[in-house]
Amino acid sequence: MTVVADRDVAFLDGIRRIADEVAAPNSVAVDRDAAFPADTIAALKEVRALSAFVPTELGGDGIAFRAIAAACFELGRRCGASAMVYAMHQIQVATLVRHLEPGSWHEEYLRELVRDQRLIASVTSEVGTGGDMGRSIAAVTPGDDGAVTFEKQAPTVSYGARS
Repeated sequence: MTVVADRDVAFLDGIRRIADEVAAPNSVAVDRDAAFPADTIAALKEVRALSAFVPTELGGDGIAFRAIAAACFELGRRCGASAMVYAMHQIQVATLVRHLEPGSWHEEYLRELVRDQRLIASVTSEVGTGGDMGRSIAAVTPGDDGAVTFEKQAPTVSYGARS
């Protein structure tokens, strides 16, 4: 095997351990109580799984997207809520990585994500688009100081209180 393949295998081994030892035992209570899978997310943070897809040059582990997808599958076999939160987070991470430009704010944000194991909330729906997930009416607004702001009217923020 290559170093990259070995890294992906080790990552998935860690995910399976968390799925078996943390997600599965908590899944009934998470479902019954409609609760956030806090114990699973905490365990994922401990093994740096929230930044697994971030490129190594930014401090992440550079795990292959295929392994990230397999991790979602493994978590989902034990706890659907854990898998959904992890998958939605990784979609946000993949979007940032995909649109990464050298020297952009994305670089620093991804470095912070690696350092803090930050959970990125999912805000995919938007008021005013008629349910079209591929369209947005939100705009980036430049400020007088050079900073920009972004405001999106969203009826749902998945696990936002935990991010």
